[in-house]
Amino acid sequence: MAKNYGKSDIMNWKFDELEMPQEWADHLGTVCENFRMLIEGPSGHGKTEYVMKLAKMLATHYGKVNFNSTEQGKSSTFQIAYKRNKMYEIKGSKFMLAEKSQKVFEPYFKKVQKPNSGRVLIIDSLDYMKLTFDQFKQLHERFPHKAIIITCWNDPMDTHAKKIKYCCDIKVSVKDFKAAIRSRFGGNKPFIIWDQRSRMSTQLQMSLS
Repeated sequence: MAKNYGKSDIMNWKFDELEMPQEWADHLGTVCENFRMLIEGPSGHGKTEYVMKLAKMLATHYGKVNFNSTEQGKSSTFQIAYKRNKMYEIKGSKFMLAEKSQKVFEPYFKKVQKPNSGRVLIIDSLDYMKLTFDQFKQLHERFPHKAIIITCWNDPMDTHAKKIKYCCDIKVSVKDFKAAIRSRFGGNKPFIIWDQRSRMSTQLQMSLS
């Protein structure tokens, strides 16, 4: 029978910490390999742009990223965002885009259990896939050493997304191309996703006030 953990066990636990550029460390904190992250925000405010930048950073400094763009998929808009963020600069095969059958959870879950499926799993978005809390738990428990990142809408926020949010180490709220963050790993500095668009949004708000 397995024994419970004692204080010496807990004190001696070791976790792999991610190395990343300073601007991301200031934002995310001292992140461990198996972090869980939820990114929420209304349509058109920069969620996909943010997660694309995050994916590029992780693919460059950590490991292979499996990006499941359930909303855009193989589309001109995804290609434009891909080119704008110079994702082609990622070396080797560190970035992969899931094909359309994986917009549904069951075939996606089956696929990511295969070898070389990536160290980082990104689902964009929870709402389009209709990901449930129980399905998230399946991912969480099946992949204790993978990072899991999920985007969701918040106008209004899905009931399952609200539950998943409580389970995540990092919560990001995107609005006007700025990413506010609450991270259990520290950091917590806001991230400017797209400076020009962010300034335009601020100026528009000021003119309307």
